[in-house]
Amino acid sequence: MNAWFFSFGLPFLILGALLGGGLYALFASMMYSYLKDNYSDALPPRIDVFLNDYEAMGGFMAGIWYAQRTGGWKRIESRVWRYFFVATQSLGLFAMLCCVAFCAAFLFMPR
Repeated sequence: MNAWFFSFGLPFLILGALLGGGLYALFASMMYSYLKDNYSDALPPRIDVFLNDYEAMGGFMAGIWYAQRTGGWKRIESRVWRYFFVATQSLGLFAMLCCVAFCAAFLFMPR
C-alpha cells in the first residue's frame, strides 16, 4: 500500500494541487473579468486592500466565491459561461481537496 501511494498517489496529489490551483487561478481570473464586464452587481462591492489593487491580490477568486454564495452567477444568460463557471468552481474544489489530502497524507500515512 505504501509503495503504491508513494509511487502514484502522492505524485497525483501534488500535480492535482499545483496544476489544479494554477488552472483555477487562470479560469477564475477569466470568469471574474466576464462578470465584471457584464454582471458587475453579482460581484462583491469593491474592498480596499494593500495598494488598492484588488485583482492582483487574488481578490478575483474571492469575487467568484462571492458570486457563488449569493447566487449571482445564476443570472448568467450564456450557457457556455454558466457551464464555465461551474467547471471553474469544480476545479477549485478539486485542487483544494488534493491539497488537503496531500497534507493529511503526511499526518496519517505510516512510513
